[in-house]
Amino acid sequence: MTVRIKLPKRRPFPTKNPIGDNWSQHKDDLREDFHKHCGYCGSYDGFSHTYFEVDHFVPKSLFSKSGNIGFCQYDNLVYSCKFCNNIKSSKWPSNDEKIPNLNNKGFVDPTLAIYDTHIYRTKSGSIRWLTDLGKWMVEVGFKFDERDFCVKLLWELNQLRISFLFLVDEAKKYDPNSQQHKTIIEKAKESAFHYTLYRNELDEYYKSL
Repeated sequence: MTVRIKLPKRRPFPTKNPIGDNWSQHKDDLREDFHKHCGYCGSYDGFSHTYFEVDHFVPKSLFSKSGNIGFCQYDNLVYSCKFCNNIKSSKWPSNDEKIPNLNNKGFVDPTLAIYDTHIYRTKSGSIRWLTDLGKWMVEVGFKFDERDFCVKLLWELNQLRISFLFLVDEAKKYDPNSQQHKTIIEKAKESAFHYTLYRNELDEYYKSL
């Protein structure tokens, strides 16, 4: 399956027009355009300790001297979890702002459909590669392999969240006294129980870091 549930797409005209080093003013727009998920690993931004930031796809350190890309240029910004942003950091193997990857090393803009032709998500939630470039992204670019426990945990937690919300909406379609409503509510309770277990596990994991 794909790493992200839904392909993100940057809006052509952001609601704000910040200048200088105020790129964080784009965060609300990016959050919406990236469907509240990290553009790189697909983690949901609603869990405790999963801090999200505005990442520059082409690193600032690369274009700050040339001035070819603005610090607040929207089409170079990515809604990213802190883990992906910090690990990606200023990596850019080609050293050319116009070349995101070279010789199977580098990155792919996460708003492009081809992003999902290089890496994929397993049934257990791990992120693995389909190509040599994808292998570099997994092992070097974002170190998804080293973060496997957390990546899987966040994915499973998000799946339970989605399942619970779906069941709640389904229950509303039936009379509260009907058997259908009672059956759905029981499933929702079970989903909520497992969600709580995973949520506690996530909190304990972050405490160990």
